[in-house]
Amino acid sequence: MPEGTKFDIMKLLLRRELSARSLAGELSVTPTAVRQHLETLYALGLVTRRKVITRPSRPTFLYRLSPGGAATFPKRYDLLLSLFVDVLLERHGVEWVALLVQDAARRLAERVRPRFDDADVDRRWPLLLDWLEEELAWHADVRVDDGHHEIVIHQCPFREVSRVQPAVCGVFFRTLIQALYADVNVEHVGSVTGPACCHLRVARAEP
Repeated sequence: MPEGTKFDIMKLLLRRELSARSLAGELSVTPTAVRQHLETLYALGLVTRRKVITRPSRPTFLYRLSPGGAATFPKRYDLLLSLFVDVLLERHGVEWVALLVQDAARRLAERVRPRFDDADVDRRWPLLLDWLEEELAWHADVRVDDGHHEIVIHQCPFREVSRVQPAVCGVFFRTLIQALYADVNVEHVGSVTGPACCHLRVARAEP
């Protein structure tokens, strides 16, 4: 996510289409500085532009946020998900919700399995982390310790849910990873302190 003036420009373009001069007026910076930032954002694919003729021989570019630029802004899907899970828990109980989460994790694994099937063991974990970042907007750290893969998930959509029902989060990740890698055991160590959400320990299953 761009920072500083670039981020301020993107916030304004998230709401409406604007010219460089209009953006400069909104931000109290020079049009030249705004144009430089816009060129960078355009090159990164975060904004689009179209040419309009406001006076003879004086075209003006109007800028707006691209779909890729809009996708960089965080959305509170976790809050919406937690509300749905709360309702389901009240109506059906923890066991029913856990089964629902397992089914969702298996369906997600089926959808992405072709990406992992042909990868060797050394490539599987980088592929898994890349996929988490790309598709689910989570941030995952991984390290290897005594033959175990330690995965810490940040910005998990179950974050709000896990505060009151940590088992739901554990069921989802355990089912998802085991569906993708049938030869591993996954232990949900639990939520961690600080900005991170969940801590998983993944080990190759005993023969």
